[in-house]
Amino acid sequence: MTIAENIVGFGTGIFGLLGLALLFIASIVALFKIDEADRYFGAWESPEQLYLKGLPFSLWRMTGYGFNILFRKSRFMQCFYMKGKPELIDQAPVRLRRLLVWLYTSWMLCGIFAAAIYFAGVLFGVW
Repeated sequence: MTIAENIVGFGTGIFGLLGLALLFIASIVALFKIDEADRYFGAWESPEQLYLKGLPFSLWRMTGYGFNILFRKSRFMQCFYMKGKPELIDQAPVRLRRLLVWLYTSWMLCGIFAAAIYFAGVLFGVW
């Protein structure tokens, strides 16, 4: 194996396993924290979606809340998603905001990084 294959393989494996571990933790925490997150950030969602409390729905919704908090100062988010709702972020407790940003966006970003490293290796002929 060459050095490039090792780097791509270990990078994909590390980010993939880290994202998978964070996904497992986030899915367990989502079952308990979805009501608190909906109380503060439920105005971003339609009322019909707030009734869906199962695991894939709550995990996806909390990840969306985390991305909205993380990228709240970008022009795209302010134009399309915030629309007079940035005060929702300020009203939420700091612990909930940190949980949403650090746990729920990090598992998704680790998965994106793992896929990007893998496909970059395929694109440049390492694999």
